[in-house]
Amino acid sequence: MAKPSGPTETAPSVSEQIRQCLGELSPSERRVARALLAGPPTIGLESSARLAAHAGVSTPTVSRFIAQLGFGSYAAFQRALHDEITARMMSPVEVYRQHQASQRSADVLGASAAALGEAVTASVASLDPDEFRRAVSLLAEGGRQVLVTGGWFSQLLAGYLASVLRELRPGVRSVGPSATERAGAIADIARRDVVAAFDFRRYERDTLELARSARAAGARIVLFTDPWLSPVADIADAVLTAQVTGPAPFESMTPALAVAETLITSVVDALGAVGRARFERFGEIAERWVRPWPDGAGQESRATGREVAADPPLQG
Repeated sequence: MAKPSGPTETAPSVSEQIRQCLGELSPSERRVARALLAGPPTIGLESSARLAAHAGVSTPTVSRFIAQLGFGSYAAFQRALHDEITARMMSPVEVYRQHQASQRSADVLGASAAALGEAVTASVASLDPDEFRRAVSLLAEGGRQVLVTGGWFSQLLAGYLASVLRELRPGVRSVGPSATERAGAIADIARRDVVAAFDFRRYERDTLELARSARAAGARIVLFTDPWLSPVADIADAVLTAQVTGPAPFESMTPALAVAETLITSVVDALGAVGRARFERFGEIAERWVRPWPDGAGQESRATGREVAADPPLQG
């Protein structure tokens, strides 16, 4: 798929760079960072004097902040930000058109393997260690309800994460995209609960509203998003980004799945013996419904084409 204009697929976006350097900034520089993260995306396209006024700092403070990000000038920062905003606002239709207009290899399998492999490697390798540790801690800590939700396509990832976490710890709930499910989830959110949200380009208003309601109730937020960052990033406690490059004219969920599976691996380690006990207990219960074929039944079914009823679930 043709890559949209914007930050390179292996480099952090401007928004990511800002988030990653927050701990290294002076209090006044941090005010500039917060103004950029919390304000409209175009605030950084205004003059440095206007940005300074928005943040309540001096113009030289803005210059020092831009230098901290690694840009040689405010103009270079604005060019990068402009490209990022352009990519962030690109519609699926435009991505599709770019794919159709691009030159593609005749080796579909090889090209797909290369594109997905590079995207997965870049996504996992570029995860910010501090953000990753916070996400693991929030999902592994007992006493918290974990609500997992996603969008139009990313609900598939949300369902997978919820299903696996449910085997490792109690209090995990998958929240579907319907208004009734999300309203019920918001009504049930308590302080210190966690919302794990998947939100990718063409960011969904409902996901942002759920996150805002959760934050207002005192909940914590773990966000899975793309390099251009969902608006939920402004209020998230941990942000895990994944590339969306793939072989099709549609953005790929494969790298985000790799990020989720990497997170699960660390959650298993964090839970230790407690997680293992839960997993074993879960497995014992599941065996009552999910059982292998009785001896010979599978072979007979395959040989005759007839279904052979398995034993009824164990009782008691």
